[in-house]
Amino acid sequence: MKAVKIVLVLCLTLGLALPVMAGVGTGLSGAHWNLNFIGVPKDKTVPAMTNGGRHTIFVPLSSGEDVGRKVTIEYVRGDKFAVLDGNATDDDYALIQVPYEYCTDYDNGCTDLLSFDVYAVGLGKPGGANIITAECTYSKEVVDSSGTVGLECEDTLLMGSFEIKRTKGQPKPTNITDVFRATGCLDQVGVVGTCDKGDLEFRNLWIFNIEELVDYMWDYDNNGLKLMQTRFYETTSGYIGTVK
Repeated sequence: MKAVKIVLVLCLTLGLALPVMAGVGTGLSGAHWNLNFIGVPKDKTVPAMTNGGRHTIFVPLSSGEDVGRKVTIEYVRGDKFAVLDGNATDDDYALIQVPYEYCTDYDNGCTDLLSFDVYAVGLGKPGGANIITAECTYSKEVVDSSGTVGLECEDTLLMGSFEIKRTKGQPKPTNITDVFRATGCLDQVGVVGTCDKGDLEFRNLWIFNIEELVDYMWDYDNNGLKLMQTRFYETTSGYIGTVK
């Protein structure tokens, strides 16, 4: 303890920066919003976890079709990040608020709107994994330039699902950004079933920036993973505009 104190005093005296421990694994730094999904063997009943300022969500340690328990993590738009319901063990549901930015000039199109790069990693004692599948809905039908029919919101996501494992050794983060980004076209006017003049086209867009997004959620299938940590790093990306 004396040696540690001496090092701290020297660092402060000389104006040296102390190292920052990156909990999400190696290779990531900078300002971010942190969120921990904690797997617990017994359901939490108290207290209410709806204060918005927390950075944790409790999920069942085991869930999914194999145990007959469907857990839903829903994301909604807001002015800032917030955990609106941090307990997914009482009713298999949790609620997260995330920032967004709508385009203000669809005729000319908008680029580089608010977006986030997102990383996830399994931490804690080695063992366990989860499988997360994204689900979403638009208020308009999704189409493409070739006239494909029967497309759904999930077809626009750049990544529909991902798996996080806690293996032995140094935890390494996984880039899950694409599960929040979408590319596609919404059938507004013109020829039905085709992305043509007057329709709304978007590319590599933070999905919450699409006004026609009705809902977005995760199917959280946990198989013994005790801790998944996620980090949201602010950036800009994407394009959205009216097809001319």
